[in-house]
Amino acid sequence: MPAADCWLLLGASRGLGRSFFDLLKDDPSNKIVSVSRKEFSCDQWLKMDFAKVEEWPQFIKTLQDCKPTRLVYFAGGGPHGQFSSQKFKSHQWAFRVNFEFPAFLLHSILSHNADFGQLKQLCFIGSSIAESQPDPLASSYAAAKHALRGLVTSVQAELNLNPKILDLQLYSPGYMQTDLLPEGSWPRSQGLAQPPDLVAADLLLVLESTLI
Repeated sequence: MPAADCWLLLGASRGLGRSFFDLLKDDPSNKIVSVSRKEFSCDQWLKMDFAKVEEWPQFIKTLQDCKPTRLVYFAGGGPHGQFSSQKFKSHQWAFRVNFEFPAFLLHSILSHNADFGQLKQLCFIGSSIAESQPDPLASSYAAAKHALRGLVTSVQAELNLNPKILDLQLYSPGYMQTDLLPEGSWPRSQGLAQPPDLVAADLLLVLESTLI
């Protein structure tokens, strides 16, 4: 792993993001900046609520000051239950956190490329389940992940014309044993949900293998 790498982890306080942080932190060559709503013990932590649109422009400037070389966006989630039974503001939260802020982040980075000159790799976390099939009781989450996949794969095709600009990745794991998947749910009971630490290890291998 390159000694000069500065990892910027957005949404690293729990779930897959926390497992990935734990994987990196024991290597002294890694500089890690973690961003989340809730503070946790790490060398450098920034507070950010990705659902608050009014905070987005200033946060982009903060990210520029961090001078990251690699950025991974882990934040996600959404209401669990029938679509009509949930308050629409809960669905709006899911749309913003899973798609709208990632879209704003990607646009900001690509349209201000000189301000992110050190950034060589950007990865968004998708969902192999939500992107490819109906996901009952997680409709707004699935909708946002569908949109994220459409955006990232389309921009990847654009970047193929000039791949030196940025290594853009979409990593889409299956079911995981996190609080996004309730205890007693059928993926857990049928053994289909992977421990997040195993998924984090696979993610790191993918990111290392794709970066030129």
